[in-house]
Amino acid sequence: MYAYKEILTLENPQQLNLSQPLPFLKGKKVEVLIIVEDDIDETTYILQNQDLMQQIALSEQTFQQKIGYRPTKEELNEIVGI
Repeated sequence: MYAYKEILTLENPQQLNLSQPLPFLKGKKVEVLIIVEDDIDETTYILQNQDLMQQIALSEQTFQQKIGYRPTKEELNEIVGI
């Protein structure tokens, strides 16, 4: 596992320029967490709440194993606003 933290202001929201290169290898799975300044209080609350973090971890496991809840087509359309 590799941890890196940098706070920056984006000039172009389509491009992210970090102060140092990250040691990613081609074909490796990478998880990225982007926190927008406006949401920092809510994000900090979630990251510091052990119960919520456990729920997120369990959700990730069930998603990867394809055993979690699967919404219906109608529910998906409602979620994405179609």
